[in-house]
Amino acid sequence: MPNIKLTYFNIRARAEPARLLLAYGGVHYEDERLPAPWDDPEPWATMKPSAPYGELPLLYWDGEEIAQSLGVARFLAKEFGLAGKTNIEAAQMDEKRKKAMTETYVKVTVPTVLDQIEKRLAGRGGQFLVGNIFSWADIQTFFFCSELGDQEVLQKTPGIASLVKRVGDLPNIKAWV
Repeated sequence: MPNIKLTYFNIRARAEPARLLLAYGGVHYEDERLPAPWDDPEPWATMKPSAPYGELPLLYWDGEEIAQSLGVARFLAKEFGLAGKTNIEAAQMDEKRKKAMTETYVKVTVPTVLDQIEKRLAGRGGQFLVGNIFSWADIQTFFFCSELGDQEVLQKTPGIASLVKRVGDLPNIKAWV
């Protein structure tokens, strides 16, 4: 069993996909949580100069340091067999966009993105997002949807709503959340 440590703030945000992947993998790890900088800036101010890119999360896997949330999630997905069987499947999992949280984001972008994901889901078999096998893309979608302020928007995408429920019902994910 590898020696694993995840370092982030005591909030969900960028480290939560990694925590979900670790929960899915059923591995023991040290979950180091710094106080949020607005609660107590000192611990992060002390650590920031030595952090690669000056940001968190950081994953330590048997002494190797892995930085940035997507790099950490991609590594963990590969470790737990959720990164796709082919390079095409891996690339399909990386299809995503970052958007700022605005009214347009909530009223236009989220429903549009969910519609796009719903079409991809249906086009790829309807069960999971890639290759009709459970992958970290499904965990990312679960996290994204679980953070939506308006859960009603999922009613317009029944495939995604079903996927989110199935991921949320996985024993290790359910225990974590």
